[in-house]
Amino acid sequence: MFERLGRTVRSLNPYRDGPLSRAVRQHRLLFFVMFFGVIAALSVSLSFVIRFKWSWLVVDDRWPQWWRTMLVLAVPVRLALFYVFGIHRVSWRFASLRDLPPLVYSTLAGSVVIAMSLMWSHQGAFPRSVIIIDTVLCLVFTLFGRYAYRILDGILSVLRPGPQLRVVIVGAGEAANLVLEAMMTPRLNDFKPVGIVDDDPLKNGTTLHGIPVSTPVDKVIEVAQKNRADAVILAMPSASTNQIYRIVKLCRDTGLPLKTTPDIWQVLQSSEAVTRIQDFSLDDLLNRRVVRTDVPEIRKLIEGRAILVTGAAGSIGSELCRQIVDQGSALLVCMDKDENGLFRLDQELSTAHPGARLAFFLGDIKNEERMDMLFSLYSPEVVFHAAAYKHVPILQYHPTEAIRNNVGGTRNVARLAQKHGVNRFVMISTDKAVRPTSVMGATKQIAEKVIRGLGRAEPDGTRFSTIRFGNVLGSAGSVVELFLKQIRDGGPITVTDARMERFFMTISEAVHLVLFAATMGEGDDVFILDMGEPVKIDQLARQMIQFAGLTPDIDVSIVYTGLRPGEKLYEELWTEDEEPLPTSNPGIRKTPSGQPLPEGMDLEVDRLLAAARSNNMRESWTHLLELVPDFQGQTREAAENTPPEDDIPPSGGLT
Repeated sequence: MFERLGRTVRSLNPYRDGPLSRAVRQHRLLFFVMFFGVIAALSVSLSFVIRFKWSWLVVDDRWPQWWRTMLVLAVPVRLALFYVFGIHRVSWRFASLRDLPPLVYSTLAGSVVIAMSLMWSHQGAFPRSVIIIDTVLCLVFTLFGRYAYRILDGILSVLRPGPQLRVVIVGAGEAANLVLEAMMTPRLNDFKPVGIVDDDPLKNGTTLHGIPVSTPVDKVIEVAQKNRADAVILAMPSASTNQIYRIVKLCRDTGLPLKTTPDIWQVLQSSEAVTRIQDFSLDDLLNRRVVRTDVPEIRKLIEGRAILVTGAAGSIGSELCRQIVDQGSALLVCMDKDENGLFRLDQELSTAHPGARLAFFLGDIKNEERMDMLFSLYSPEVVFHAAAYKHVPILQYHPTEAIRNNVGGTRNVARLAQKHGVNRFVMISTDKAVRPTSVMGATKQIAEKVIRGLGRAEPDGTRFSTIRFGNVLGSAGSVVELFLKQIRDGGPITVTDARMERFFMTISEAVHLVLFAATMGEGDDVFILDMGEPVKIDQLARQMIQFAGLTPDIDVSIVYTGLRPGEKLYEELWTEDEEPLPTSNPGIRKTPSGQPLPEGMDLEVDRLLAAARSNNMRESWTHLLELVPDFQGQTREAAENTPPEDDIPPSGGLT
């Protein structure tokens, strides 16, 4: 019986995909005129019936004439005002509370116009009670008509026959609300929510759309078992990367499939309906956008200013460009020596922001003359310096190039920023600069010291800041990219050591915090992003295999290769002397100002760069150790010795 009733109700729904639905969409304006014209006429007619037929008040014989007059006036007036307020453009299928104010305003405005016209034409003799009744009825009818689809969907969700997938939702915020609303529509009615878990203790014991909320998320296994759940749906887009890892692990422990909505960021930003639910995959982690675009501090820093990003074609640089242009920069200068990368970035930004002022500058930060031309041409007010050589194993074999680029190039750009009166200079650094065991880390530590020294030299000039953070998920050449390729190739996955740990954050998260930290820079600052707890690389590899729907050590094997030159098991974000202090943003910390710098640092850096330019490895190594006393060397236990010449192939390639 319920199945037949459900089919009957669905057949009456004019908005479902079918001939009637298509006809309504194809002739939207005609349907609008017919639908709201009938509502206006019905409202007027019923208001006279209520007032003169069903009322105990004295009946006036003139009411049929009044009825005809008001009917002729009310229908076109209401249609015109509904049109002016844009009611005809609102989607019937996705009508929401945000569509309510225009309906109310247009109805009340129509009543005012009708009342003024009738009072004037009838010298005040027209019954005011009819106009009041008509206003109430018209408002009720229009609201019911507008939300009829949602009402029918609710009926269908109750009458729908067949089995449903019982799901527990992780998260009790706006995303969860949208998911629950979607589950009440025919499109996602295959899912039946049976429980919600969230980390907010204030939500414990509350309900969302009638579904009980339990805290914390650690109870997901208990809630899933208690409610005989078949799957878990992740609906916490504001969670950090490390929180997501914890939640994914908890959900995996339930033994149930983990699912998510594929376009939750677009859904939250546009208030569109959730259209489908799919299996959670690594892409959902890498492409998460937890950034806010409405941060006043960031907009104040960027809006209306000329901004330069060096290394713009790289992973961090390109995301900086995306978020900067979103903040309304007057001019964005994207500089890199990778012509192909610049071309791709040009195509992307020009398509996404056709009205933005963009400049793409091909150059090398080691070329001081070329960089001086860039500053003279565009006069940037804020510089984000992301250009650097970053691959640890490669730079172990090319230390002089690492020095020339990461140290010399950084000093070139920073000095030119001072020379051309740049307001703020922000350098992107790395956790590998802390007690470095690699040439890459050592050169980045020297670059940090160069920036701090310049900031102290002219405290009233350019404000220099350094921002230090760990690995970013999905960056070019990252371990995640390598693991993805190895999984696609069927394995094995190569892990350096089962004990190795790294900090991780999505690119968009890191760049958002970089922009926020830039607003706080006062000179001689080193900001450290809160990366959460470190993630074991072995655990990351196993989770990625599971994300691909495979089983570690069975479908895809894991091979441990051992540490390569320059690598270490554990990364650090600061030393004991740099114990960071909290800032106004919980995701950003700041090391104390006034950290000691090597004596005669400028002269020592000059010597280091001179030795690197002449490719004198022995002298370069000597000056490197002078500037980085905690450098542990290529093999860590032999830092005082110059790396054997045999370790550097004459061809410049790897052996």
